[in-house]
Amino acid sequence: MIKNFMMIALAVVSVAGSPALAGVTDRTADFKVAEGFKLEHLHKVTKEQGSWVAMTVDGKGRLIAADQYGGLFRITPPPLDGGDANVEALDIPVGGAHGLLWNKGTLYIAVNEKGKPEKFAVDRGVWMVKEEGDGWGEPKLAMPIKTGGEHGIHSMVPSLDGEWIYLVTGNFAQVPDIVDSFPAKVWEEDQLLPRNTDGNGHAANVMAPAGWVGRFKPDGSNWELVSIGQRNTYGIAFHDSGELISYDADMEWDFGMPWYRPTRICHIVPGGELGWRNGSGKWPEYYEDSMAPLLNIGPGSPTGVLAGRGFKAPAKYQQAIYAYDWTFATIYAIHLQPDGASFKATKAEFVAGAGLPVTDGVVGQDGAMYFATGGRRGESNLWRVVYIGSESTAPQPAKFEKNETRSKLAGFIESPETAELDFIYENLGSSERTLRFMARAAIERLPDTKWASRLEKEDDAWTVIIGSMALARLDAENHRKFVLDSLLGIDWETLTTHQKLNWLRALGLVFIRDEAPSDEERAKILAKIDSHYPSSERFLNFELARMLCYLQAPDVVSRTLKLMDEAPAEEPEPWQELVERNSGYGRKIDEVMKNHPPTTQIHYLYCLRAVKGPWKQGERRRAFNWFREIDSRSGGASYAKTIAKIRQQIYDNGTEQEKVEFAADAKAPPKKAAPLPPVQGPGREWTVDEVVKTVDVDLSGRDKKNGQAMFEASLCATCHKFGDLGGAQGPDLTNLAGRFTAKDLAESIIHPSDVISDQYEFTKFETNDGGVIVGRILNEQDEILSLAINPFNYEQRMELSRADIKSEAPSTVSPMPPGMINRLNPEELKDLFGYLLAK
Repeated sequence: MIKNFMMIALAVVSVAGSPALAGVTDRTADFKVAEGFKLEHLHKVTKEQGSWVAMTVDGKGRLIAADQYGGLFRITPPPLDGGDANVEALDIPVGGAHGLLWNKGTLYIAVNEKGKPEKFAVDRGVWMVKEEGDGWGEPKLAMPIKTGGEHGIHSMVPSLDGEWIYLVTGNFAQVPDIVDSFPAKVWEEDQLLPRNTDGNGHAANVMAPAGWVGRFKPDGSNWELVSIGQRNTYGIAFHDSGELISYDADMEWDFGMPWYRPTRICHIVPGGELGWRNGSGKWPEYYEDSMAPLLNIGPGSPTGVLAGRGFKAPAKYQQAIYAYDWTFATIYAIHLQPDGASFKATKAEFVAGAGLPVTDGVVGQDGAMYFATGGRRGESNLWRVVYIGSESTAPQPAKFEKNETRSKLAGFIESPETAELDFIYENLGSSERTLRFMARAAIERLPDTKWASRLEKEDDAWTVIIGSMALARLDAENHRKFVLDSLLGIDWETLTTHQKLNWLRALGLVFIRDEAPSDEERAKILAKIDSHYPSSERFLNFELARMLCYLQAPDVVSRTLKLMDEAPAEEPEPWQELVERNSGYGRKIDEVMKNHPPTTQIHYLYCLRAVKGPWKQGERRRAFNWFREIDSRSGGASYAKTIAKIRQQIYDNGTEQEKVEFAADAKAPPKKAAPLPPVQGPGREWTVDEVVKTVDVDLSGRDKKNGQAMFEASLCATCHKFGDLGGAQGPDLTNLAGRFTAKDLAESIIHPSDVISDQYEFTKFETNDGGVIVGRILNEQDEILSLAINPFNYEQRMELSRADIKSEAPSTVSPMPPGMINRLNPEELKDLFGYLLAK
C-alpha cells in the first residue's frame, strides 16, 4: 500500500545533517544496518532529475533509473573507494515508468504514468528500446496495457534461463490481449455472502483477477498470464531455486477488520491465485483455491524486490530475497528454506530507519547493492550498501534439490497438451498444499469430461474436496448433483480441521457458481454439519457461521450470539517497532493496537446480516448492542463506514415489525456538527511564492491550537485526517512533518490538480445524451453505479446506469478545490503551517 499525503503525498528523505551531499558519504551510523555492512549516500537527485522509483543495470555496469513522472537517467556510480556519481539524462522519449529492465542489449520500460513534459507522454504499457552503439533505437510498444496510478504495471525480471521476461502488476492494471492463461479463465469474486465494497469507495469496481503476473518472450511476443489475485505487488524476483517470489500489499483502510491482510511474501507458481478480492471479499488464507503466503510481515508499502545473486556478501545474503517497504523505510532480507514443494520464510531487517522511503534497488556489477529513495515527486536519493566484514564473499548460490513433482505439475499447467492425467489426479490428494493447488490448476486446464467421473468412486478426502472445487469452478451447473453427493458422502468426523474448512469452501463454490440449494439439499447439508456448530476451533466456527447463516439454519443466531459473548479477548499484532519508525502513519496503527476492535465479533455480525427476520425475542437487540463496543474502537480509514454498513444490513433483513422497533439502531451514532471556528482575516488570493515567503520563519512557537482551528475553518478537516481530527475522503496528513517542505505543502493546497492520487480521484462520465457527470464510484450493483458527487459529503449520492455511459475516465480536476486558504491572513496561515508541519 502506498500512503497518500495531500494529493501529492511526497516521500522525502531528509539528508540534513550529513557532512556533504556531493561524493560518497558514510551514513551507517544514522540508520539500522546489518552487522558487517556499510551504508553510503551517493547522490541527491536534483529537481530536474525527478524522483526515482525504478532501477536496472546495463551491460557496462551503469545504473539506469526512472523518474516516476519524467524521463530516464543513466548513472555511473562512484568507485567503491570513493568519488562522485555521474548522472546523465537518456535521450529516450519514454517516461512515467514504474519498472525498468536492461536485458541483452534491450531496455524494457513499464510505462504506468503519463510522463511529463509532453515529450515523455506515451501510451501506457511495456516498451522496448534497443541499444545502438552509444545511442538508442526507436522505442517500440511491445504491449499496450490499460493501467495508471500506483496500482498499475510495475517491475520486470528475466527468468533464470533467459527465455522469458516476467511483469508484475497491481489490481488497477487490466489483463491485455494474451496468448495463453495458466490460471483457467474462470475467476470470479466467489463470495458466499454478499460482499461489501470499501466504505470509502476505494477500488469499488475493481474485481478479479486483480493484480497479476504475466510473461513474454524477450522479443516482446507470446504474452502469457502466469498468476492472479494480488492487491498491489510492485516487485518480484527469482530465487536461486528458480521459483518466483513476490511482496504483496495490504489495504491499510481495512485495519481492524477480520478480512485485513498484512503485507506478505508470496510464492508465485504457474496458474497461481493469491485470493485478493474486492472490499470485504478477501479470501482467508486457509481457502485452498488460493496459495497461502510464505510470510506475513505487517503493515507497510511494498515496493522493490530483488535477489541477492552477485552481492559480494556472506552466503546467506547472496541467497536472500530483499523486500523493500516504502512506508516504514525498511529493506527486509528474506531467507528461504525448502519445505516440501515450497518454502519456509523468515525475515531480518537489513537496512532500516526513518527517512529511507525505499523504492527500488539492484545488485551492481561491482557486487554492491544500490537503492533509491523517493517517489511521488519527493526528494530522491541514491544509496549503496557494501560489505566490509571479514567473512568470505565468494559466489555461493543456494543449493536446492529440485522438486520433481512441482516441476512436472508446472510443466503441465504451462503446456496442458503434455499433461499426464493420472499424475495430476494423484496429486489432488497430495499431503502438500502447494502440490494440491498446482494439481487443481493443472486439471482445470483439461476438459472436465476426461476426469470428472473418477471422483464417483473416490474415497480420499482431499481428492474429493479439491476435485469438487475444480468442478464447481469449471461448470457448477452440470456437476452440481455429483459434487454435492461426493462431498456429502465424506464422513465429517474423519476430517481434519483444515479439511473441514475446505469442505465448506467447496460446498459454497457450488452455490456461488450455480444456484442456492433446494429444500432437499439444504436439509441434507444441515443434517451433516448443523450439530457441529459451534466447535472448539475459531476459524472452523467462522466458516460454519458463514455457511449456516447462508442456509438460514435454525437457531444460528442464538448460537452465534453465544459465541460472540464467550470469545476471548484478542491480542493485537506485535507491530510496535514498526509503529515507532514512522510516527505519522504509525500513529494510526498504534491507535488500533491500543484500542483494537473485536474482529471475531465483527465477523459474526457480518455473517448474521444475512439471516432474515424474524429473530427470536431479544436476539436483534443483543446484536445491535455489540455496535456500542465496536463503535468505540479504532480502525482504518474505512472502519466507521464499513461498520455502519453492516449495522444497516442487519436492520434491513428484519421484518417490518423489527424495522419499526430498531429504527434508531440502524444508524451510526450521530457526530454532532460543531460550528466552524472563526477566521479573522482579511485573506487574499495566496500564491505559492507568497505562502513560502510568509511561512519562511521559525514556526515552532506558533499557536497550534489556532492552527487546528484554521485547519477546521478552511474545511481541511472535512476530508483530511490529522491525528484524531478529520475525515477520510482525502489523504491522511498526520505524517507531514519531516517529509514535506512548506513549498511542497503550498503547491498541493494551491494547485491540487497538478497531482491527483488514484486512491482519491473522481471519475468523469460522459453520458449518451451529451451530459457530463463527475463523481466517486462507491458501489456497483447490477450495472448501476452509486456515485458520491460532493467531495465534502459522500452521503450526497446519485445513481448512474452503465447503459447511459458513453465514456469514462479519471477526472483531471482534483476533488479538492483550490484556494482553500484564501480566507486566512498571514498570521493565521503561519499558525496553520506550524500546526501541520510540527514534528
